[in-house]
Amino acid sequence: MKRGVLIALAFVMVLAVVLAGGQPTGALPEYSEQTGEPCAGCHISPSGGGLRTPRGQAWVGSGRPGVVPGLTDALALLGVRLTIDEADFVAVPGEVQPAEPLRADAAPAGAAKAELAAWLRMYAGN
Repeated sequence: MKRGVLIALAFVMVLAVVLAGGQPTGALPEYSEQTGEPCAGCHISPSGGGLRTPRGQAWVGSGRPGVVPGLTDALALLGVRLTIDEADFVAVPGEVQPAEPLRADAAPAGAAKAELAAWLRMYAGN
């Protein structure tokens, strides 16, 4: 009987630790009201809760201030260093050639037409 009591006591203790250790997580409407941001400003899911975007991670990491940082500020808070090469954004001098219009190929003729018809007859669809 002593062994049964010990097993029951161990089960109750494990259950208590599991129930006490878990904290509810998710977006709270109060946060959206506090910051003036929609849930999607901090969460990947537009309805809130779950994984956070870099802005949400930086907001929580900085102690949940009244304002959610912008993306570049959030990345800087998270330790991401952005470098920009302005040469990537400078137009190359010269004239831009317009794209050629799309042309439809002519309908298949002869053997190609027969092969296509045979393939279509045996094609079962999606």
